[in-house]
Amino acid sequence: MLSMGAHLKQFNLKSVWKQCLLWGGAVSLFCPIALVEAQVFVVNAAAVVQEAVAADGTSPHKMPGFSISVDEKKLNLLEDYERYIRHRMWEKALTSLKELSETKSTSRLLPTSDGFLIDAEDRVFQALTALPPEGREAFRLFFDGKARKQFEDLNASGRLVTPQAAAEARKIYSQYFLTSIGDDVADLLGNDAFEQGQFHQAARYWRAVLDHHPDSNLSEMDLNVKYALALIRNGQMEQAAATIQLISQQYSDQKVTLGGDSVDPVLYLKSLMPADSEKSDNHSVATTALSNRISQPLQMSDKQIAPRWQVTYLDQAAEQAIINSQSDYYGRSKSYQTFVPPMAVDDKRAYFNFYGICFGVDLQTGKLVWRNAKFKDLGTNFNNYSFHQSSNLNQYHITVDGNYVLTTLIPQKEMNRYRACYRLIAYHRDSGKQLWQSSQTNESFISKPLVAGEQIYVISHQQNNKLLTLNCLQLKTGKKQWSIPLGSVVAGNSSNGMPVMPVPILRKTGDSLLILTNNGALFEIDLSTKAINWAFRYPYKVDQTNSNYYYAAIDEEVLLHSEGQMLRDQNLVYFKEAGMDKVFALDLAAKKMLWERPIKTSAQLVGIDQKNIYLLSRELEAIDRKSHELNWAVKLPVAAGGMSALLDPEQLWVFTSRGIFEISKTNGDILEIYRGHDLSSLGGSIDFRQGLIMCVSNQAVTAYPVTIPGSSDQKSKP
Repeated sequence: MLSMGAHLKQFNLKSVWKQCLLWGGAVSLFCPIALVEAQVFVVNAAAVVQEAVAADGTSPHKMPGFSISVDEKKLNLLEDYERYIRHRMWEKALTSLKELSETKSTSRLLPTSDGFLIDAEDRVFQALTALPPEGREAFRLFFDGKARKQFEDLNASGRLVTPQAAAEARKIYSQYFLTSIGDDVADLLGNDAFEQGQFHQAARYWRAVLDHHPDSNLSEMDLNVKYALALIRNGQMEQAAATIQLISQQYSDQKVTLGGDSVDPVLYLKSLMPADSEKSDNHSVATTALSNRISQPLQMSDKQIAPRWQVTYLDQAAEQAIINSQSDYYGRSKSYQTFVPPMAVDDKRAYFNFYGICFGVDLQTGKLVWRNAKFKDLGTNFNNYSFHQSSNLNQYHITVDGNYVLTTLIPQKEMNRYRACYRLIAYHRDSGKQLWQSSQTNESFISKPLVAGEQIYVISHQQNNKLLTLNCLQLKTGKKQWSIPLGSVVAGNSSNGMPVMPVPILRKTGDSLLILTNNGALFEIDLSTKAINWAFRYPYKVDQTNSNYYYAAIDEEVLLHSEGQMLRDQNLVYFKEAGMDKVFALDLAAKKMLWERPIKTSAQLVGIDQKNIYLLSRELEAIDRKSHELNWAVKLPVAAGGMSALLDPEQLWVFTSRGIFEISKTNGDILEIYRGHDLSSLGGSIDFRQGLIMCVSNQAVTAYPVTIPGSSDQKSKP
């Protein structure tokens, strides 16, 4: 039976159990977002103290590329502290640590030794918990009495009854965690955070005790049960499942008392998990719109497959205008002829954004349901010099959620504007009626909008300004709710000398938002605190020359419109930025780079499975996820943008200028080529929805009927 112990522990599992009931019972997993102090603690600290520099000796914030400010004063104090630790000068080290903890930060971030920049409080905590045993003993002798006195004054009631008390407890935690009362204050803060609905914070506090207080007098099973509860409430099912397995292995004969009843903690925790959690633990790969995983093998009936429908959007006048622009100084380097419009799909329609002409197509019939302009207007746009001057083809985006179709584009009435801005515009998905548009300021939206509930997350910058800002907008009105400055990019230059901004990628998991800047930095944002959790930096060189040689060959990455992308599988993230010649693998839980590998600059991440990550350029490459070795590669007639692939359990499917290629995932052999009905095009993107393979080229979108034996027509959900 689990014992609650003295009054310091009376607010543990019993309180957590009450909160479980208050939050909607054993099967409710709703996790409210609460406004809390922007303070996050790293618990996966390094085992030894190292200098806060990258492997090549360059501090992450000083690497070429994306610019992130740090607190230089705190960084200098941190370096002094770690130097004293290496030389076992404990008194100087601990005096320096005290000054470090009490110095007010001018910036949220400080660098680690692995290329990460993390919250300054987290970084100090990381340095503290990395003390060797001799240093820990010195720390306790130095601070234990003071810490115990402060905690006794704070903890008279056994709970944090005021915001001031909570703030003081956090201060004790960050400064004196390694003292004899560090585990108690962490447990108290975990209980308080759980009660406030701050489950992510609660999990971090309890994990800190498990990882860094081996001599704690708290029940280890108690902590693991509460840690698992917090993970479940925060939607972190993979980590929760691993903790439940640990509890079942190490505490199989023990019970806990919850709500007056003695219960098996494993059975109780499993009752809170989603019904399909065990299946997803064994087979899930967290997917994105790029990975397009299908649970069963696809079947196509004939090499000369007949389409169910086709919609052509490039008429003769527009095509001629594009050809003319290619022969002009301002049009050649854009590679308009190989541009493939982005597509968004829901259960009824497919939606497209072709140079700002947005339209919806019925999935079953191919009928054009609505459009915001006429296709013939494209010819006028391409004859407009301001359009060529302002256009960045990777900034055309479209997404659909509920009744809203969101796009980023340059409105036609602003085409004549010098360095026009990309606006964020919302259309009604059924009628195409414009619902709202971002304000007529110098703000330009550069990322694909990400919709979560009633919020939109999107990145923008002020024209003539290279500072990127993350914005949270209301879905219904487009009104800005809050924003976070991220840092400044190093922008490239177009052939006519105009800045070319990178296009960031956004991915959301729980209350965390990953942002790949495509400029040398990866961020994690805590949406509950509206603050940066950490950033990962790596060198990124940008070509800022503006020379244009008319007859020079156009780079492959320009012709193929290669985009940066990232794919996530639980705590592992794989990414490759546009214009970069490396692919990275990160472990987010350990805040560690697992590996990096050279790759062609034109290659783009297009998929992931349990064994490989897949990159596409003019060849398809399979890179082993663990060893990062090349398992196989196959050349393909890829000639246009929109690079993507479908993945079923056995094959990959790629849409090329010669049709749809079916490729073995085992060895890269080309199994079949389906010629299709769009052979005059250059190929493009591919997707699978409602029993249809959707092929989007530089000229048209074509839908082919296929079957998945023994399953529904829906592709696997992320």
